[in-house]
Amino acid sequence: MKRSARKGRAGVAGASGQALVPALLFLLIGCIGLYVAFNSFQMTSAKIKLQNTADAAAYSAAVLQARDYNFSAYTNRAMIANQVTAAQVVALKSWIDELDATYSLSEVDNTVNVIADHPAQWSTPKQIGKADIAPVRATLDALLPTVARNIGSLNRALSDAQANYHAAVFTAVPDATDAIAQLNQPDTHVTAGYFASPRNAAQLAAWNSYTATVIPAGTLGQDDFADVVTNAATLDGFVKNRDSVRSVAPNFQQLNDSANKICGSGSSFTINVTHDGGTQLRNDKSGWQSIDASTAHLRISCLGPIESEAGYGGSANGNITNYMTHPPFAAWQDWQGYGGYFNFGYTGSSRPGWQVPDAMAEQFREGPGPSLDPSNGGLLPYQEVNGVQLAAQAPRITIEVTRNSDTLVKTIGLQGGGRMQVVTNAAGGAMRALSSANAYFVRPDETSLSNSIIGGLMHADQWARADHHTEYPSLFSPYWQATLAPVSAAEREAAQANQIPAEVQVQKR
Repeated sequence: MKRSARKGRAGVAGASGQALVPALLFLLIGCIGLYVAFNSFQMTSAKIKLQNTADAAAYSAAVLQARDYNFSAYTNRAMIANQVTAAQVVALKSWIDELDATYSLSEVDNTVNVIADHPAQWSTPKQIGKADIAPVRATLDALLPTVARNIGSLNRALSDAQANYHAAVFTAVPDATDAIAQLNQPDTHVTAGYFASPRNAAQLAAWNSYTATVIPAGTLGQDDFADVVTNAATLDGFVKNRDSVRSVAPNFQQLNDSANKICGSGSSFTINVTHDGGTQLRNDKSGWQSIDASTAHLRISCLGPIESEAGYGGSANGNITNYMTHPPFAAWQDWQGYGGYFNFGYTGSSRPGWQVPDAMAEQFREGPGPSLDPSNGGLLPYQEVNGVQLAAQAPRITIEVTRNSDTLVKTIGLQGGGRMQVVTNAAGGAMRALSSANAYFVRPDETSLSNSIIGGLMHADQWARADHHTEYPSLFSPYWQATLAPVSAAEREAAQANQIPAEVQVQKR
């Protein structure tokens, strides 16, 4: 019994040792496989990270491009609002000067004193009105020139800021993209000199020519900024047309009296005063001009109707030394403002400069009035998309990033040797990746009447076009965003040709 037990135990021990050899073999194969997979994974991971870094760098350049366009759009809108304010200041100055003139002595007073039986009915309210508006005019005379100059200075600052920001974006792209690349992968950087290299010259030229600095003042013809600032919806009624009846109760600028001493018993003498005026942008966009004038309509029973100048005033900004086309004679073009406005709000004539009130013509002959802002009164330079751009995409920006091959594998001790050595095969001792991006303009119809082309947007009803029309790219609407774009085949071929030496390419062919 004891011997049988010993034989059984010996048999079990011999069988267990036979599994050790295949186990060690499989362990060795697994280690080799793990080693190869680990180093291959490092190479694959490095390639993925490099491409992600290139995408981040290119996208950051497109963000700068979009911010440049949006900055121009916001500043253009600010300058439009300021130009409207400047027009209102010019209009208010002209209006208050003309109002003061109608309450001052004129030829109408001489006529009343000669013909009216009770001239005090005319002169007394006039004296009261003169006293009432005196402090108002004094305040406006002191305030309006300062406001006009400050608005002009602000517009000049916005105009300069546009140009400076636009120029700064070009110089900032190389440093900004390189910083983004290193933040994503410390061993990576934008290829030195790539952004300004001949390989990228076409893209730089396209980006540089996509927008332009427009100088509207002193030029004739259509202008985007002038179109917006003179739009009927942009200007308020006070600026466009100030026609009114100046004869108001109690008896201001009106008369209802007898003229018995001139015309005999039962005669009558009445006066009513009407006012015309308006402000318009000069046709050459060099400034705003405003004219206000009042006409006294006299009716004497024995003489009939007579019209007389009751008062006039004017104001302007910008350079007014050449406000007429052919001085000293006023031509019809001088009565024609930009955007279809003419005759400074007077609606009694359908032709510029034709049959305008004498008081208005008198003011024009004397000049447009004092310039409230000679230096910055006209439309100032601004940034705009060059020409008519129907495509929503701005020019692409391609960025190339580089990572030296000696930084690709972090586990240097596991690189092996001979046939087991991990080789990067990176041309020129570096791995490179390309990525393209660009800004694009989009203002989709996100209202309830249409489905979105890019998904629902929060508060879309506050910024979508109410007319549901397509809006094309411009630097007046701040709807520029950034997106990645495909890298062209030509760019990839150029990158490969630049990375691989010429003699190697010949051998491959």
